[in-house]
Amino acid sequence: MTFEQLTTSSPGRRSGVAVWRQIADTLTTEIRDRAYAGTGRLPGEVELSARFAVNRHTLRQAVAALQSEGLLRIEPGRGMFVQHELMDYALSRRTRFSENLLRQGLLPSKQLLTAREMPAPERAARELKLDKGAKVLMVEMLDEANDAPIGLATAYYPALRFAGLLEMLAEGTRTTDILKHFGVQDYVREQSRITTQMPNDETARLLRQPGTRPLLCVECLDVDMDGTPIKYGETVFCGDRVQLVVNAGGTA
Repeated sequence: MTFEQLTTSSPGRRSGVAVWRQIADTLTTEIRDRAYAGTGRLPGEVELSARFAVNRHTLRQAVAALQSEGLLRIEPGRGMFVQHELMDYALSRRTRFSENLLRQGLLPSKQLLTAREMPAPERAARELKLDKGAKVLMVEMLDEANDAPIGLATAYYPALRFAGLLEMLAEGTRTTDILKHFGVQDYVREQSRITTQMPNDETARLLRQPGTRPLLCVECLDVDMDGTPIKYGETVFCGDRVQLVVNAGGTA
């Protein structure tokens, strides 16, 4: 029995509803149920046409509907991919990663990739007001929402002020708690700069995205309540998963 016969004759099916629409609804349900969460990639046209026993024209009508509804995107030469719903990431005086995600019902997590002491790069030294040759603690984290990567964050802390920070991170201590250990009870975002850039191969691999898709890049400077710089950071976000929201009022 073909999909056309199945959808018009089986109990519970919506007789009179176009076949392409019923295919689109079936795929929509599967997308919502995260059936393609592993790779984000749907089967190809040939496989889907065979599955639903329809010709490519009918299938393409369904695919076009999902595209217009923002559920799918087509990448020439690669195939069909789930278009993730954009996550709002607020940039404000009190930007906090976990709060940004929890506010939207998302589960935040981080993977520690790199943590080491090193001479401060020129930009980090300038932003942190350090002397040339001063040491910083460099920390690289993979930021995740519901276990899916959304950003790659690199942070630089003055080594003299935060000696022991790397060891505490390795033990799993939260960054906010580490800062409190060093006397920073609260801190604010002094400034954020937003640009775009293309990923290198390693960044694209970590973020699970094509190397041809641009990233949102945020440079930021956090200061303690006395205005002393405590962290300079650079985070690249997946442009098709995150949209940056700048709060003009300065609070989240």
